Amino acid sequence: MDNCEKILEKVCEDLSEDINSKLCNELRDHLEDCDYCRSQIESMRDTVSLFKCLDIKQVPLDIHQRLVKMLNVETPE
Repeated sequence: MDNCEKILEKVCEDLSEDINSKLCNELRDHLEDCDYCRSQIESMRDTVSLFKCLDIKQVPLDIHQRLVKMLNVETPE
């Protein structure tokens, strides 16, 4: 659970939310009850750890494009 709390803190920080805000408390409650979301967060954390181990300075373009598509986010032009 310690890792979950660190992840939650980071998410709340990225959302510019206080760790004790209503949103962060809702996220915490949800993560405690939702195996699916917890496993998704664990998977993302593991993926980031793997890339850090590879010491790659830049994500290859094809991987970047797949991640952008999978995450459904827009990239700056």
